[in-house]
Amino acid sequence: MPIGILTDVAATLLGGIAGCLLGNRISDRWKALLNNLLGMSALVLGITLVVRVHALSAAILALLVGGVLGEAAGLEDLVNRAACAVTEKIAGGTDADPAYLAAVSAALVLFCFGGTGWFGALNEGITGDGSVLITKSILDCVTACIFAAIHGKLIPLLSVPEFCVLMTLYLLSGLVSPWISPEMIADFSAVGGIITITAGLRLTKIKTDIKVLNLLPALILAFFLSAAWTAVIG
Repeated sequence: MPIGILTDVAATLLGGIAGCLLGNRISDRWKALLNNLLGMSALVLGITLVVRVHALSAAILALLVGGVLGEAAGLEDLVNRAACAVTEKIAGGTDADPAYLAAVSAALVLFCFGGTGWFGALNEGITGDGSVLITKSILDCVTACIFAAIHGKLIPLLSVPEFCVLMTLYLLSGLVSPWISPEMIADFSAVGGIITITAGLRLTKIKTDIKVLNLLPALILAFFLSAAWTAVIG
């Protein structure tokens, strides 16, 4: 049973409901503080994943090549446009407020297409370890609460597509897990950790121009490059 995924999705749902009940009672000062704390937590989580690395050179190469491929494909822009289209349809078509659509779309991308979430779902499917998603659930609960306090009842509903996306990744990873070695898992974890650190830098506004979603191809490349590196170098 994917405990990590279920915990994360439940946290998003409950955080969204709590935010709807709180309304605008959360002040900007508290929102800023919580956002920075979320970013710092992501940085710490990322570091704990990077230290598991087996072949650092293979992990860095996967990140570089994956980042270039993601940037060339405009992956983050594609996801953002698709999220805007879906949100507009759900929120009432062309009469919906553009600023509202943009905010809800940003939340949809954050919960469903974040690097940490994708890594966590794949990692749980391959290793059975849901700790990454359980830690992420704390971040998502607070984030959903803040988003829902500002943007209302559509935010809790985002837990549905979040569940669908994470479960799809979980099931796909389970199919390939028999061919995954411990060395490949270690390097995959390291790449996921670097992406999580990048997300943390973005949350804390230390580095805001990084398109985290463009790095996601690196997670897939990590398996192949790690296997090749281990076969040649050891």
